[in-house]
Amino acid sequence: MDIAGSIAAVTAALGLVKELREIDAQYDKAEMKLKIAELTEALSDTKQGVADVAQALKEKDEEIDRLKKALQRREITVERRGYRYRQNANGDPVGDPFCPICLEEGNFTLTAPSYEVGKPFKCPRCKANFGRLTSYRYTE
Repeated sequence: MDIAGSIAAVTAALGLVKELREIDAQYDKAEMKLKIAELTEALSDTKQGVADVAQALKEKDEEIDRLKKALQRREITVERRGYRYRQNANGDPVGDPFCPICLEEGNFTLTAPSYEVGKPFKCPRCKANFGRLTSYRYTE
């Protein structure tokens, strides 16, 4: 159940509570029991809806945390010739580039030599092939 469904269930439960308050002595016990059963069902739906919303919010918070970490890690990389690299203390690129496909997904996977003709670099995670890439060696 989504947020709108949870709100609708709460509204229905409140409406039933209002009806219970307005019951006169002229109503019999059967009518009262029916209204209480409807209220119980509405509150049960509300409880389930709130639990679903809480789970969805937890998943969203986890995704936000994952994206924040990816963004923070991306900030400590440097771009050269369309690829992102780790950077040294001087801000220069170091090592092999990260796979741009995986990087867009928030995964920091380094490309690696594939030793295939015409496809010298390959991502070990997504298996994407890349042409010639520049590897930077660490120098201070």
